[in-house]
Amino acid sequence: MKLKPILFVVFCLMSFGAWAQETSLNPNPNSAHPIDEADIQYRAQIWRRMDLNEKINQPFFAENNQISKFLIDGVKAGVLTPYSNDSLNTKLSLEQFLDRLKLKGKLENGGLTAEEIAAGFGGDAKPASAPATGGADDGWGTKKTETSNAEKPAVDDFDKGPIVAGVEYYIPKQLSILEIKEDAIIDRKRSRLYFDIQAITLKIPASASDAGLEDAVASFRFKDVYKFFKNNPNCIWFNSTNEMQHRNMADAFDLRFFSARIIKKGNAANKDIFDQFPNEKEALKKSQKLEQQLQDKEAEMWEN
Repeated sequence: MKLKPILFVVFCLMSFGAWAQETSLNPNPNSAHPIDEADIQYRAQIWRRMDLNEKINQPFFAENNQISKFLIDGVKAGVLTPYSNDSLNTKLSLEQFLDRLKLKGKLENGGLTAEEIAAGFGGDAKPASAPATGGADDGWGTKKTETSNAEKPAVDDFDKGPIVAGVEYYIPKQLSILEIKEDAIIDRKRSRLYFDIQAITLKIPASASDAGLEDAVASFRFKDVYKFFKNNPNCIWFNSTNEMQHRNMADAFDLRFFSARIIKKGNAANKDIFDQFPNEKEALKKSQKLEQQLQDKEAEMWEN
């Protein structure tokens, strides 16, 4: 008779153990695939720069299927929440987000600077009136002193500058830089290195910026982006080799189909690699060395 209560207790303990394994302890709210804190042996925060114009990254930047387009559409639809930076502490309103997408500097006013507009160029410029004279030679040896309204030629406004209607914004095709913030984690339970993406930042490349510097549009929590991609079958990673094998962008991130070099590793001074190594060649070597060091840490797990 005592066997049934004992079996019931054992069954409850087994069920609780299975539930505990499936539920992440202290889950990371920004991660699409959080790892239990108790299972983390090593963690390093790193930042990567992803150039969507690189050949290997072009499937994320296909015509009318740019990842930048989907991110912007997600914000406009109210599905994605934009943040001011990748710390993900300060949210941006839709108005603030759109303001960051405005063409600024010389790209406004038809590409004219304030000095050029003040000098008379642009849509408000008017041709100077001809000085008054005693008349002009009509080509037949006589001079005309007066011309009726019917004989006055129409004023040619061909040189009139462009009229800028409304506000112009960057188009998705111009936004070709993503910055990825992620944790490099050694999972002691599975003895593996995992890259756990935390945030994605959409940036304006230096070539499209009037200041000549990369400028951040907004950052997004990767968990939100991942869910948005999963629920939207149109967000595809374009496989130009075999169009029957397109992938959802969420799956493409899971499979690490992108190329993005390390530009910063967490440090006390919060300096990126270019601050530490101004020489571009040396900075690239340091980036590759950091990548190799992370792989070596995974190898050490198997050796031990």
